[in-house]
Amino acid sequence: MKEIVSISIIAANYNNGKYLPEFIESIIHSTVLPLELIIIDDGSTDKSLEILEAYKEIEFLKLIKFEKNSGNPTAVNAGLEIAKGKYIMRADPDDKLLPERIEKQFQYMETHHQIDILGSNVLYFNDCNNDIINASNLPLTDNEIKKTYRKGEHGLLQATTILKAEVFKQYRYKNIFPAEDYELFSRMVKDGRYFYNMAEPLYLVRVHSGSSTTNLKIETIRQTFAFRDEIFGYKTSNWWIYMYFQYISHYRSYQMTENTLLKYSHLLLSVMFYPAKLFKRLKNILF
Repeated sequence: MKEIVSISIIAANYNNGKYLPEFIESIIHSTVLPLELIIIDDGSTDKSLEILEAYKEIEFLKLIKFEKNSGNPTAVNAGLEIAKGKYIMRADPDDKLLPERIEKQFQYMETHHQIDILGSNVLYFNDCNNDIINASNLPLTDNEIKKTYRKGEHGLLQATTILKAEVFKQYRYKNIFPAEDYELFSRMVKDGRYFYNMAEPLYLVRVHSGSSTTNLKIETIRQTFAFRDEIFGYKTSNWWIYMYFQYISHYRSYQMTENTLLKYSHLLLSVMFYPAKLFKRLKNILF
């Protein structure tokens, strides 16, 4: 029998039926099991509910069904309301957990009591052939993560996070889309919550044409910086919003493109729009 740890995993699902088996199986095959996996089906119109029905014998699986699509923030908040674990772990149903993620993040939180929100690096993989594309390079320390949020960028990836339930339950996602995760964590930054990222990749992010990050729009970037300005009291120029959008767009195209020449052309353009990102990665490699 595998050990069960006091973690509630919350995942909001909307039409990710074809990915659900891999997602759930990645949790089943983890080195330890969560207290509960709460999947909120947000009015899916594909075969998600039929697929989830096949897993009804899993004791730790709890399903919340929405009759109509209400949006990711509302769905996650519904899961948060019923979560019973000491810790809340986030995940997305089109991704996969690496086998040791639950165990390693649980043990880290148990031995580092000052941490409120813990994330990790990730591996991005191609949906078509499962090849690893690249790894993330997130800031690790509380100070560096908070600096990143104050710049209007993501200091951690929400799908990698585990939070103290007593902390998370003091907050809720606002019913806004997009950039609801940036807004939530920025409020936590402003409130002085303690952040940390584990350097090890513990999560697999699927790169596919249907993901929200792949279909990024400039309105998302504009909304993110609007939250940054509102929460931290800054004023972001339209020029920087445009430059940052181009950086992100070309980086996503680099991840998605199969043609080698075109792929690295996008990477070069991405670096040109935000060269500091390249310098940061080189610094981490060299030092």
